[in-house]
Amino acid sequence: MAAAPRAGDVLLAVGAPPQVQIEGTLVPLRMTGLERLSPFQTETVMLHLLAGAPAAAARVRANGAAHFSYSLSAITRFRVAVFSQRGTFAISLRTIPYHVPALPELNLPEVMREACSERTGLVLVNGPAGAGRTTTLAALVAELNTLRPCHVVTVEDPIEFLHRHAAATVNQREVGTDTPTLVQGLADALRQAADVIVVSEVGRVEEARLVLEAAETGHLVFTEMRGFDTASAVTRFLNFFAPDERPEARARLARVLRWSFTQHLLPHREARRPVVEVWRATRTSLAHLAEAPLDSQSMADLLRDSEKDGLVGFDRELERRVRAGELDLELALSSAVLRRQLELRLLDVRESSS
Repeated sequence: MAAAPRAGDVLLAVGAPPQVQIEGTLVPLRMTGLERLSPFQTETVMLHLLAGAPAAAARVRANGAAHFSYSLSAITRFRVAVFSQRGTFAISLRTIPYHVPALPELNLPEVMREACSERTGLVLVNGPAGAGRTTTLAALVAELNTLRPCHVVTVEDPIEFLHRHAAATVNQREVGTDTPTLVQGLADALRQAADVIVVSEVGRVEEARLVLEAAETGHLVFTEMRGFDTASAVTRFLNFFAPDERPEARARLARVLRWSFTQHLLPHREARRPVVEVWRATRTSLAHLAEAPLDSQSMADLLRDSEKDGLVGFDRELERRVRAGELDLELALSSAVLRRQLELRLLDVRESSS
C-alpha cells in the first residue's frame, strides 16, 4: 500500500470497505474482494501488524486496544491503532513520512524557530485531535537537530518520526518497548544527561508533575496538549492537579512556560494549512498566566494587546487571512474561538461580498 501525498488515516472496519482519509474526508477504496471487510480479514491484518510488536499484542489481549508504530520498508511508516468493537477488530493506520518536515514545509510561523533557541523551560504544542501537533513537534526537534550540539531524549507513545543524529544527538524511547510507561520514561530522562526532553501528549497528573520538574531543573521540555486555544490548553494542564494543588502548579507553570503554540488545520485551496495562535513569555503574559482569569476572552484580550511583543491570537490570525483572501469568511467564523466578536470585526467583509 503506497502512501499518497494527500492521504491521511487508513481505516479498516468489519462490514465496510477499506477507507482512506483525504483532507479530512473518508473515501472508500474500490478493491476487488474487499467490498465489505470480514472479521477474518481485519483479524488477519491485525495479527500481521502485531507480529513485530509483542508489547502491543499484550496490550490488545489485556485491554482490547493498543497503538504502536509499523514500517513498510522504503515506502512509509504508520501509527497504528488496533481496537476491538462488538467482538471484531478495527484498525486505523496514520501515515508517517520517513522525511521529517522542516517548519517552512509545514507553513508554520517563522517565530516558532525561536522556541528552539531556548535553553530551559517548557514549550507547549497544542491543538485538537488531527491538527498536526505531532508533526509540528517533530519539525521542532528537526530544527533543534540542525542548530544545537545538545542531547535530546524523546519519550514517545509510540515513536512516529525517526530522527537521525546531526548537530544534536537524538535518542528516541518508545513506551512499551524502551520504557514501561511515559512516567517512567520521563523520570529516567532526568538522569540521562538530556539537555532537551520531548514528551508525547501529557494525560495524567504524574506526567504533568514531571514535565514541570524537568523544566525547573534546567531542561528544555517540549510536549503536546489538547486544546482549541492557549487558555483551554493551559487550563487542561492545570486541571490534572487536584484543586488544592492548582495554585502551586499554576505558579510553577508561570515560572517555566516559554512558548505555547496552538494550531488548527483549515482548508486552503486544495490542501489544509495551519492557523497558529502564538503565546510567548513576556512580563505581561507571565503576570497574566500567574494571576489573571484563564478564560478564552481574557486570553484573547491579552494576545490582542501584546501583538507588538509577537503574541498572535487565533481569531486575529483568522481575520488577517480572511482580509488577505486566503480563507473563506464562513469557514473562519465556524472555526473562531469567539465567533460573535470575529463576526463583528468582519462585518465590512461580509457587506462588501453581498
